[in-house]
Amino acid sequence: MADSYIDYIYRYPFASAIAEGNGGSSELNLATSERSNEFPHFFEGKLLQPRAIAQMLFVLSKIVSTRFYIPPAMLEKLILERDPVITSGGQMLRFEGFSACCSTYARVDVSPEAYKGQVVGTGTTNVDFNSPMRSALAMVRDEDNLSMSVGAEKVTLRHGFAKIEERKVQLPLRWIKGFVEVQAYQSRMETRLNIGKVETVRFLRSLPSSTSSRSVFFVVPSGKGLRLSQRDDGSGVKVGGSERLLLLRALAPLADDLSVYAMPDGEASEWRLRCGGLTFCLTLSAEPSRGFSGEGQVLSDLANVDAKKLSSVRSALKWQSCVDVSEISRLSGLQDNAVRQNLSLSGSRGLVGYDLGMGSYFHRELPFEMERVEELHPRLKSARKLVEHDGVRIKFRDEERVEAVVKGTDVYHSVKISPTGMQCTCPWHSKYQGLRGPCKHILSAQMVVDDNSGQD
Repeated sequence: MADSYIDYIYRYPFASAIAEGNGGSSELNLATSERSNEFPHFFEGKLLQPRAIAQMLFVLSKIVSTRFYIPPAMLEKLILERDPVITSGGQMLRFEGFSACCSTYARVDVSPEAYKGQVVGTGTTNVDFNSPMRSALAMVRDEDNLSMSVGAEKVTLRHGFAKIEERKVQLPLRWIKGFVEVQAYQSRMETRLNIGKVETVRFLRSLPSSTSSRSVFFVVPSGKGLRLSQRDDGSGVKVGGSERLLLLRALAPLADDLSVYAMPDGEASEWRLRCGGLTFCLTLSAEPSRGFSGEGQVLSDLANVDAKKLSSVRSALKWQSCVDVSEISRLSGLQDNAVRQNLSLSGSRGLVGYDLGMGSYFHRELPFEMERVEELHPRLKSARKLVEHDGVRIKFRDEERVEAVVKGTDVYHSVKISPTGMQCTCPWHSKYQGLRGPCKHILSAQMVVDDNSGQD
């Protein structure tokens, strides 16, 4: 893709730093991006677990600066580290980001149990995790006083009315695609494993320090704990590139337990460490060479958009930390199924993320131009061209099944869509069997069917 970056702008009242608070208290101040001057930050309060949150943020900063897979063609074009995105809403703070290769997503959730303070605003921004800040995070202990401010070169706590500065950033398109793809996986994951504190430490310490990035293991139950195995006994969770799990090792002594979620087909998993009111989520793609940005799970959602329904659902989103489908249904006037479909579509546009612990979406609006998201998917663009040039012919259609012939390169492909799955005779589908989303021929057939349905 020729265009590898997208520009966006943050406006901050002050700059990123860690400093000791006044009066010996531990406080966290985070500046909002493009908010009113009335509230220069969206949260301030005492942190009840200074060391735990500092360690979680430190590990998150390591993830966004790490590349677990380097394609040969990219050795000279490595993507630089990026700043984690922060969301404040529904009394929750969430810090999230991707590894440089987009194969690993991490999020730190801070619930009201983990702080004593006041949320004074909602919004999405980012934090500059520079080297001095990472060093400071690594040194925080529970007996320390911790205060974090996002903002000016020199600011004291609560000094939030400095001159607004602008910073223009080039964000990798892979990050945008990763954000909109990962929630599509998370919303379909199932609870698979759960172990306590002692077993969590033992398991993470038992992981080999170095393995081939192409090695595939299964994490299986072993007594009260877990172990790695080269074979699945039916209860295991598939992990490609198990070295990514090593990122959790430093957090293990702080954790109360470890919960593991996975896709039914084993193509992605999430590892959640809970520590009081704090949660660290590590979401892994099938293998390090497969970034979430290249998947395509949201393509079917993007293929046909009912702008009116999407707008109704979006207007009902009020920065909730746990989106209640029935409440959105009441506010939007849509049926529950339509709400769920449009929440998934909202996720494909960066408007919601997914919290597996709560089993629900949460509202956040990523701070970049999401209208360009459809331009980022070559398969979607190709499917639209097929439809525009009459490259799709529907041979059979009833309430459950569709059979179509779709034009390819010097050949026509047979497409079948049914409740049991989707099939296409093209090389892409033959290679991935739908694991990386639908091919352009299936997408184009879906578009034609949905367009005709609207005319019935």
